[in-house]
Amino acid sequence: MIVVLDRAPYFQASAVTDLAARDDLAFVTLPAYSPELNPVEECWRQLQSTLSNRFFDSLSDLTTAIDTALDQLPIPKVGNYF
Repeated sequence: MIVVLDRAPYFQASAVTDLAARDDLAFVTLPAYSPELNPVEECWRQLQSTLSNRFFDSLSDLTTAIDTALDQLPIPKVGNYF
C-alpha cells in the first residue's frame, strides 16, 4: 500500500513514524508548497468557493449546504497527481 503525505506537522507524530517502519507500507511525501499535487486541496478550493461569504440561518441550513456542495464535487482523477 502506498500512503501519500503532505508536509503537515502532524505527520511527524510517533504514530505515523512507527507506521513508516512497516514493510507493507510505502510512504511518499509531497514536496513542500505543492497544493497542485494534492487532490484534497482542489476539493477544499471548490468547497470554499461554494460556501464562503454566505450567511446561514441555522446549523441545519449550513449542514444542508455542505451536503449539497459535497454532492456536487467531481471525483478527482487521482491518476493525474502521480
